[in-house]
Amino acid sequence: MSSPSSLFRTVVDKNVPHETRKAAIDELAEIDATTQLRVIVVTDGFNGSFRRQALSGLGQCRATTELATLADDRSLPTSLRKRADRLR
Repeated sequence: MSSPSSLFRTVVDKNVPHETRKAAIDELAEIDATTQLRVIVVTDGFNGSFRRQALSGLGQCRATTELATLADDRSLPTSLRKRADRLR
């Protein structure tokens, strides 16, 4: 199993294939790497599908504190805030 930092580096590397990056997000959720998932959600430069997948991963981890913070974060798009609110 890869470390959270290694998986995060895979997600942010634009030279890595899209499907591999998605798989790394799934692995982050499996190991409850909530900090890395939250960073993916709040980073504006990420593909929207990665941000939504990371948000779902936080729901899978039952990261209610992070989801509540994201639901109240006005710097996030409304759709992500609403989804975070539903998942918490």
